[in-house]
Amino acid sequence: MMPTQTELMHYRLQAMLREHTFRDLEYLGVRPDSIGVEQHWYRIGEVEVPVDAIEELGSMEEVDESDTI
Repeated sequence: MMPTQTELMHYRLQAMLREHTFRDLEYLGVRPDSIGVEQHWYRIGEVEVPVDAIEELGSMEEVDESDTI
């Protein structure tokens, strides 16, 4: 059976958390969403979201172009 997009996103986030430390990303566990479906929840910044609300991953760091060559 193939994993769903939601499961793949959860796996990607878990791999990121295993390999790196993020002050603005935290796994909160499994709990019901607004319609009662059990979901994996994450804190991103100051917002708590279910994994099915996360559509893509990207860097939130700003690049200071004066540091580049």
